[in-house]
Amino acid sequence: MRKTGFAGLIGLSLILASCSTQTATTDQAAQNTLASHPGATFQNVNWRVEGAGDQLVKAEVRDGQLLFQDDIVLGDADLHSQGTYTTNTATRWPNRTIPYTFNASLSTTMRDRIKQAITNIQNTTNVRLVARTSQADYIEFRPASGTTCSSSLGRVGGRQYVNLADRCTTGTIMHEVGHTMGLFHEQTRPDRDKAVRILWENIPADWQSQYEIRSGSAGYGAYDFDSIMHYPAYFDGKLAIQPLDAKIDVNRMGQRNGYSATDRAVINAMYP
Repeated sequence: MRKTGFAGLIGLSLILASCSTQTATTDQAAQNTLASHPGATFQNVNWRVEGAGDQLVKAEVRDGQLLFQDDIVLGDADLHSQGTYTTNTATRWPNRTIPYTFNASLSTTMRDRIKQAITNIQNTTNVRLVARTSQADYIEFRPASGTTCSSSLGRVGGRQYVNLADRCTTGTIMHEVGHTMGLFHEQTRPDRDKAVRILWENIPADWQSQYEIRSGSAGYGAYDFDSIMHYPAYFDGKLAIQPLDAKIDVNRMGQRNGYSATDRAVINAMYP
């Protein structure tokens, strides 16, 4: 499915050719799974999506921030204690350029991963990340506690953060920068039920809203199991997203090795 102008939230896709078994070993599941956070609390917030109006979503309160779909920052929890938050998710970065800075507390290892992610992005898309000088709108890569890897969706204005725990790999950083560009998670696109089935019985009640189709999202081409923006197939080690085609290997979902062919195509269409 394609939406002219790429307004709203963008789901990514790719026509698939490879086939393999749908089963996975326990080790594979452990490496390719979302995980709940013991003791997590959730808050209902009102989120304004460009072209779709207000939507009531459930966000996790983690480290003082409201996180939607595990890694999309909606804002600071203490600033939105009344349960409302609005943002314009259609905002793009001008001139295909995202200014950035490094937080002084970032480790050398994480800086190297970020630099490699930037190199990969610039080698495969039209987007450029440049060291900030005096630009008003920019991202700051900063360390995060626990297992958090998160970022805001699109350009929100002023300084915005890409939060990176020690576990965040180069591919995960590319995923988070994808959100910063304006990309949403692939499995929330409106036509996803033609490609996958969500196994709600394997998803905790507090997390089920994170798997819902979002109004205002748009697909691009065929559903892309290989998108870097796709959720892993598993949640807490249980299969949560099942391809309708039994020949599709579930472990293709959630890869963080690099942008797929259609990831690159949609980014370049958004930033020509």
